[in-house]
Amino acid sequence: MNTKASIDSFLSQEHIALAGYSRDTKKFGHVVYKTLKEKGYTIYPVNPAGGRAPGGETIYTAIEALPAEVKALLVFTKPEVTAGLVEKAIAKGFEHIWIQQMSGSKQLYEALAQQDVNAVCGSCILLHAQPTGIHKFHRWLLGLVGKLPR
Repeated sequence: MNTKASIDSFLSQEHIALAGYSRDTKKFGHVVYKTLKEKGYTIYPVNPAGGRAPGGETIYTAIEALPAEVKALLVFTKPEVTAGLVEKAIAKGFEHIWIQQMSGSKQLYEALAQQDVNAVCGSCILLHAQPTGIHKFHRWLLGLVGKLPR
């Protein structure tokens, strides 16, 4: 399911929702939010608690509350929550869905493959979105052993 074309297509999106955003700066959902914003992406944080992110951006309480122009979803939730979010995103007309590693299940990936969406499943977005630091090294290792999507 993961191909270089599907990854590049997702990363070319202007508006990306991030479900599983955390205000806790030590949580990966916050680190990815901050990192992607620093790389120039427009990120819409989603967390049922709502409120404001650092910088004053709205934290959306649900997929349904996102602006209509958002058609890409990056998911950082527990697997038991992810399937419901994906279902809501598809119902809302999302065209791109990225399920971060450890956020999905084999059954969800198989079901998603039957949908008319661009899906990237079980991979870390920071390996592909202009990687730096440890993610750049990890990407290099994956390339060395032939494990990067083609």
